[in-house]
Amino acid sequence: MKYFDSYRKLVLITGAVISVLSVLMVFFARSSPVTMLWRFSGVLTLFALLLLLDFLHNRYNDDLLEQITLLIEALVEQQERQIFSEAEDTLTARLQHQLLKLRNILTAQNQMLAQEKEQIKTLISDISHQIKTPIAAANTFAELLSDGELSAEERTEYITTLQMSLGKLTFLTNSLIKMSRLESGIISLKPEKNSLNEIVLQAVKTVYAKAKEKGILITFECDQAFEAVLDFNWTAEAISNVIDNAVKYTPQGGFVRLKITEYPSFLRLDISDSGVGIPEEEQAKIFGRFYRGKQSVGTDGVGIGLYLTREIINKQNGYMKVSSDENGSTFSMFLKKN
Repeated sequence: MKYFDSYRKLVLITGAVISVLSVLMVFFARSSPVTMLWRFSGVLTLFALLLLLDFLHNRYNDDLLEQITLLIEALVEQQERQIFSEAEDTLTARLQHQLLKLRNILTAQNQMLAQEKEQIKTLISDISHQIKTPIAAANTFAELLSDGELSAEERTEYITTLQMSLGKLTFLTNSLIKMSRLESGIISLKPEKNSLNEIVLQAVKTVYAKAKEKGILITFECDQAFEAVLDFNWTAEAISNVIDNAVKYTPQGGFVRLKITEYPSFLRLDISDSGVGIPEEEQAKIFGRFYRGKQSVGTDGVGIGLYLTREIINKQNGYMKVSSDENGSTFSMFLKKN
């Protein structure tokens, strides 16, 4: 706008100067009347051309602003419309390109917000479904315990069932809290140089009692020390989730084997079991939130462990793979060394 104002001022000042000069020429120039008339006509013609130029310039500006307005209106209405040719390297073409680029960014952000909103709705629905069963069971057995005519055996049975329901509810609540805090960024992972051997041993300790109770042998094949850039506690949590699943789905007297293999940029941790295996059609789904396959029927769990595990590994620039058949499953974690 400053450029346009300066241009108009220049035109007006030039016109004024020409007018003054023409008057001076008429009154003070020593020429014949015909010559002065020609000079005066020339000055008037030049002044008229300046006025015409100013008019055309204003008309061009009005047309340009109208086209820009149409372009912005199309963007507001989420329509991709090209007003100016992008074949030429002009300011208007650049402006149009940047506005279209801004539109694409805003469209992508709106789509992400819609997806996040849908994910939140799904999460709330899943949480409600998961919590409903243990709460209902706890309420039922709490009411039954209020009956004064219960025998000692019935009271003991009801108390045991109530404790199991409360335990499941506590486990579910803690898992949901971990998941939500990790996803929302309230808890941020702090990867640093750590011993992967110590992390694995820490994870095994949390599952050892459950494995011993089922007579499952856990072995860790490792003849050297390995280091990787990992968050110690969260990585131990991720590994323990996989080992816990292996123990859970492995029959009495089975085995769980852990092995580390070194690559130039990664350390590969394999967790293998002699469990029931995972059908091929389910292997791509098992890392989904709250997903439980056919083999999990009758087994305690809420379907959060593997989801949390993959999130923890991914946030540390690693990744996971799974292979499985009727003889068992192997979960492979690829963890960055540096």
